[in-house]
Amino acid sequence: MGDSPQDSTDPRRPASELGPGTLPVPPAADPLFVGISAICDTVVRLTGVDGAAVAVLAPSMGVRELVYATDALAQQLDELQFTLGEGPCVDAYQRGHPQMFPSLGAQGFEARWPAFTAELVALGVAAVFAYPVPGDHRPLGVLELYRRTEGRLSELEQGSAQVCATALQTTLESNWHEHLAQSTSEQAAVDAAAVQGGGPMDPFTRTQVHVAAGMIAVQLNLPTTDALDRLRAHAFAQRRSIVAVAADVVARRLSFRDLDDDPGTPL
Repeated sequence: MGDSPQDSTDPRRPASELGPGTLPVPPAADPLFVGISAICDTVVRLTGVDGAAVAVLAPSMGVRELVYATDALAQQLDELQFTLGEGPCVDAYQRGHPQMFPSLGAQGFEARWPAFTAELVALGVAAVFAYPVPGDHRPLGVLELYRRTEGRLSELEQGSAQVCATALQTTLESNWHEHLAQSTSEQAAVDAAAVQGGGPMDPFTRTQVHVAAGMIAVQLNLPTTDALDRLRAHAFAQRRSIVAVAADVVARRLSFRDLDDDPGTPL
């Protein structure tokens, strides 16, 4: 089933080992996210970090979608946080204020996120910063930054990151209002967005993860949230990308019912 512990879908492999088809990371295909890549490239230039990513979240639907990443390592870091359910991106969204970690040894970083810390060290990441993208009532998502060397962002660089986070809000809301204006109703707009996004040309979508979680829920007679946790645990234990594991589930190459029957299979 391609579950080799070091296959090409391992989200923890160094970016330099990911293969020629992985870099550079192409822009997202969803028209709702037009303009996001330019803002990410700008924040990298203005803050002097090595990479950036943007994830949007819809807690009412249990969805967390990677919109854009400037490079393969930024994409890996977001995927790890999604798989583990921990990290500065998660806390920035939940707490509604920036999470600044100029060193992995600072501010009890490892105590807060032990699994995530171990992976960052292996990947050669030395500093991470996460800025919530503002929303009316709660953040729309998170702007994630990383650096290969330790060091704080200067006040000017922090200000630039905040401005870019606000620009992301403006762009996301503008794209949505334009999309809504072209639809007959809000529900029609939501349905159209679901069809347009997450296609085979979108390198970031996690649509299949949520489809796979639904299938696993049926296979194991579990709530969908518990099924997603099982999917995450299996992907991490097998050192595979959760997106790749989900694709195997959706294509019926992998059944969690079979895994559940095997006591030797880590879940």
